[in-house]
Amino acid sequence: MVADVARLLRAAGAPEAMAPQVVAALGGEAAELLVGDPWALLGVAGIAPQQADLFARGALGAGWAADDPRRVRAIVLWLLRRAARQGDTAIEADAVRAALGHFEVGEPDTALRAILAEGRVMAFAAVPPASAEAGGEEDGDFDETDDDGGDFEADFEEPDELAAAGGVLLALDDYALAEEAIAEAVVRLMSTVEPRPEFGDGKLDRVLASTGVVLYAAGPGEEPPAAISAVVAKVRAAGLRVAVVAPTTDGRDRLGAGAVGLRELAAMERGPDGTLELDLLVVTDATLLDVTAAAAIFEAVPDGARLLLAGDPAGLESTGPGRVFTDLAATGAIRALVAPNVPDGPLEALADGIRDGKLPPIRDPERRVVLIPARTGEEAAHRCAQLVADSIPRAIGIAARDVLVVAPLATGPAGANALNAALKARLNPGSGGGGSSTPGGIDVGDRVIRAIADPSCGVVQGTVRELLPDGRAVVVFGTAAPEAVQPTELRHGWALTARQSLGVRRAAAVVVLPAEGSDAYTRALVYTLVTRGERHVSIVHAAGPALAAAVSADPTRQRTTHLRQAFAEAAG
Repeated sequence: MVADVARLLRAAGAPEAMAPQVVAALGGEAAELLVGDPWALLGVAGIAPQQADLFARGALGAGWAADDPRRVRAIVLWLLRRAARQGDTAIEADAVRAALGHFEVGEPDTALRAILAEGRVMAFAAVPPASAEAGGEEDGDFDETDDDGGDFEADFEEPDELAAAGGVLLALDDYALAEEAIAEAVVRLMSTVEPRPEFGDGKLDRVLASTGVVLYAAGPGEEPPAAISAVVAKVRAAGLRVAVVAPTTDGRDRLGAGAVGLRELAAMERGPDGTLELDLLVVTDATLLDVTAAAAIFEAVPDGARLLLAGDPAGLESTGPGRVFTDLAATGAIRALVAPNVPDGPLEALADGIRDGKLPPIRDPERRVVLIPARTGEEAAHRCAQLVADSIPRAIGIAARDVLVVAPLATGPAGANALNAALKARLNPGSGGGGSSTPGGIDVGDRVIRAIADPSCGVVQGTVRELLPDGRAVVVFGTAAPEAVQPTELRHGWALTARQSLGVRRAAAVVVLPAEGSDAYTRALVYTLVTRGERHVSIVHAAGPALAAAVSADPTRQRTTHLRQAFAEAAG
């Protein structure tokens, strides 16, 4: 298998060392697939069209052609997969045409029609992005509470009319069908609900009693918010069936007994129609749901049941494609409430200020929020290690094991990788005064994460308890039972990137903000970082004026999705 792929790569002048990676990505039929379609190499992560072209030239010789349907198809799929990694479920057709022109495809429109006919890519009429300034519940804004596609083949023939209508979006069928499934499920739940007086008399209770889907915008405080906990208790007391779901293992562990993760939800007993037997499904951290996970949840809710989605829309969106929570709010047809927001301390004031585009002054005699300036990334890493190992345990009374370190990026002198090295040297240098007990540099007592996170669990921090004679490390991840893992599958995990930290919160957090990479800072990123600590946050600030500029700047990019249009079509 690998040997066959290696021979093909060698014959075409490509590096043989790629063979295991190619087989892992394309499967056991990789060699046969590449013989029939050399541009299938674009399905391997990290391979760009130029590299696939070089391989195809070596494999096809004079038979290579820029307009080869296999090449065009592979480039379009590559563009859509790349967009998905950036959070988009779709791309504007004009951008795809332009990209095909850049890759010297002679007739992009003809090529796109052929690809659409195959069904792997779908097309829809685009809708303009939701306005951030829209006002009122009818426009999709959240309601403050004071208590607890068209037919592409037809449209494509009329470019002027199509441009006037807002253009066309192209999407991989998996994501397009997932968004359509979400939209159809929401319409189904909203149309089959019947009034249930058992929910109580608070505002959230009354809304849930009368509608099938509710969005609840909650801040970074206790999860689930008090109003949701109260509703769940009332519904259970009335003898109705309730399930509470968290998209990440860390979030499920914080919720405690009775909460389930996405895997456990998928394994729950179903009725004859494939839906769960329940009356209310509550999803916390719902802003972290990508379209695939959301579709599986929405389709599992039976007719007549309620779906309550709680999340913090001010933070970073899901690591996967889509913006389900925000898109549903933007439809204007789904009840959206905001949790009571009364700042009662410096942590809450800091989060509220950043959410509103301002950096409030930090004046906190109780030291729940501490600002530590640093001149360089190296100094920031040194101060971070000092805070975790000494200052926070001594002055705040929070043990080092309960401190989460977060940084915007992995690389750089104060990125998560450098911070992990500094923290290991300070907290657990290993056997022999800094040596490592495994080839991967893992020692007993190390804080670790899996090198590749499970999308259904998110990033889960663990602690190495034992090193086995066969080289494996026994790790306790969260509240799970100990598990033996190969060291090569682990990475040090005292420090996480902003994306890795989604769904993760600890008693204290150290936020390291270096100047390196500060041009990529956004309000949502900074908000996410400073809300990782529940009782204390230390901010090691080396970013200079870039931090305030990032917080005050309006978001410049929204994800491109099709969910709002799919909902409009499903609602008729």
